[in-house]
Amino acid sequence: MPSIYVKPRPLDPKKPDQGVLQVRRENGKPIPAEGATVELTPFIRRRLRDGDLVKAAPPKKPAKRAAESKE
Repeated sequence: MPSIYVKPRPLDPKKPDQGVLQVRRENGKPIPAEGATVELTPFIRRRLRDGDLVKAAPPKKPAKRAAESKE
């Protein structure tokens, strides 16, 4: 099954500093405000369709410096 990166929607789009909606996975564990990679199940599709979750770009991994990689 394909996977996508999602984030919970803001509580109030006009005031994004107020936090995000608490959205849980199918297993009951919450999706963190930073987002998470999840399988694209019918449950996640419904959360996307209802606007509880939004698709997002995954965070970039920090690049290792050349000096660190030589050690």
